[in-house]
Amino acid sequence: MVRERVGDWRLAWRFALAGVIAGILVIALAQTGVTSGAFDNGQDRLFPAPAPDPRITLVAIDQTSAQNLGGFPLVSNDYHAQVINYLMSLHPSVILFDVPLNVETGLDRETGLETNGRLKQALKAAASKLVAVCTADQRPLLEFEQGELIGERSFGVPDHANAVRGVSLRPERTCDENESQEPAFLQALRMSQGITDALTTQGAVTQFGSHRIPMVNNQMLINFTRGTGPTCTYGQIFQGGCPRPDLITNHIVVVGAKVIDAGDVYSQPVDFVHNASFCPEFRPRCMLDNQNYGYRIQADAMSTILQDRYVQVQPDASTKLVILMLGMLVGLIVYLLPFRLGMILTASILGAYFAGIYGLGRLGYLSDPLYAPLAIVFGAIFSLGARYVLEERERRKVERIFGHYIDPRVAQQLAATRSVDDLISKGERRDITALFMDIRGFTTMSETMRADDVLAVIQVYLDDMSKLILKWDGLIDKYVGDEIMALWNAPLPQSNHALLAVRCAYDLINNAAAVQAKLAAKGLPPIGWGIGINTGPAVVGNMGSEDRLQYTALGDTVNTGARFCSAAPAFHVLVGWPTYEACSEYIAVDEMPGLQLKGKSAETFRILKVTAIREDKTSPWVSMPTDTATAAYSAKKGLYSTQSVFA
Repeated sequence: MVRERVGDWRLAWRFALAGVIAGILVIALAQTGVTSGAFDNGQDRLFPAPAPDPRITLVAIDQTSAQNLGGFPLVSNDYHAQVINYLMSLHPSVILFDVPLNVETGLDRETGLETNGRLKQALKAAASKLVAVCTADQRPLLEFEQGELIGERSFGVPDHANAVRGVSLRPERTCDENESQEPAFLQALRMSQGITDALTTQGAVTQFGSHRIPMVNNQMLINFTRGTGPTCTYGQIFQGGCPRPDLITNHIVVVGAKVIDAGDVYSQPVDFVHNASFCPEFRPRCMLDNQNYGYRIQADAMSTILQDRYVQVQPDASTKLVILMLGMLVGLIVYLLPFRLGMILTASILGAYFAGIYGLGRLGYLSDPLYAPLAIVFGAIFSLGARYVLEERERRKVERIFGHYIDPRVAQQLAATRSVDDLISKGERRDITALFMDIRGFTTMSETMRADDVLAVIQVYLDDMSKLILKWDGLIDKYVGDEIMALWNAPLPQSNHALLAVRCAYDLINNAAAVQAKLAAKGLPPIGWGIGINTGPAVVGNMGSEDRLQYTALGDTVNTGARFCSAAPAFHVLVGWPTYEACSEYIAVDEMPGLQLKGKSAETFRILKVTAIREDKTSPWVSMPTDTATAAYSAKKGLYSTQSVFA
């Protein structure tokens, strides 16, 4: 887990804070209004779009009808009168006549009879079941006020995506003839359902008869349909009547213009595929899929109340809370889980969120489609950034601590898999292999040499030996004068740590000739060294004072390995029985009887000398290069002695 690599629960608050900061930035972005259009457009896609109410029938002055009747708005008032009379003969529950009565027409072209008077008569006869429309800019002519109700036909202010979402139940501006100060569709519902009670508003809910209408920004959101529902046209009425007269009887009838040039076209949140009757024959793509005629939107507004299927919007406070919580949650997830699993879970949360808000939209609840998902994405990005910074800091600490003691490649691997706290704050007991080596007789030799020569010998020796230890993935634990202590299986696990140490010892002896040559080239005396290796349990960890810590190992295994080294002759490797058991198939040994170590019983403690080694179980044995190293040492020693005499 990431927590095991870069920290613990004490650090989790940092990643939660990173997610919260991401959420705060998203909230700040929302307040600027730059993304309001994208937000509203996304939320518009969540409208549930139920089926239209079957109690509402549409009667349209469509493109074909308008063309045959003289064009809109030049349709004769006599035609309107005939349609009203026809509809009244079928006994509808109410007629919402969504055609402004603000135009007088001349004499009928065929009969020469006056047309406006017939409309007056039709309006007067239908007054008890007809609602006319007006706006503050389109008032009905005085002569057409025949006792029918008059209501406002305009809708609410479009959202930032330019879509009309709702309608005010108490319009701020309307015509003087609208005595009730209500929208026309609401008056039609009053007439249809016999509602006489005044509108009352308490909090964000308006009471309309038995209907409790939730208000959003002082308007009722319309539950738009997808353009289906029973219809009839002016042309059909003048050619024998509506195909289904039963859809007029006891139904709410909405009459309006389905003509693109009538100017009664609005963008709405819900898209639907328009049929050919929406546009003129010569202009088949006159509207976008999210555009609709006003009289159809009036029908959708009535359908919303009739079915009590209201649309509500997630409150602003709830939106902000969700943004902060999701940002914090994703920040923690990215920290607590491995990268791949964290990204999969983050993507799953994102997908689940979209599925959730879609499901809520089907129920009429419009949620945040933009800012919460942005908080999820930004929370993941910010947490990843914080994780990267923390891991990079930990990596550099680990490389700085161990870079001088182990191979740089191992240090990088160590930094990539462990944190500083894991490495230096916790001691642990584990099996290790400890290797000790030092120069035979160096103390006596150094007393007769110049100080700079002593340092030069040590520098050549330590440099060559250290490179070989790092080559075999050993940890150089410490230098004590001419003694080198190295560990295997710490701090990184190594399954074959004993064999790695023995192979390293082979190279340390095999490199003797090269070391002697370097010393001779500088006029320095040759040296010989012994090696002791032991395997067993030890306590490893960072030890020392508060001001000076060092990673090392403690225990009898380490002490015994040091004593093996002290007893080893030059260019010999002494190992304990546990080391031999760990790699017995790859090394050959001779027992060293009678060799007594300080504090150890010769009867119960076995010391072995490595005599040969092989690459794998089928490879030939290779003798330890003790004789070669000894010969090189003797040759250089004789040369050095001769040079000293002449000097």
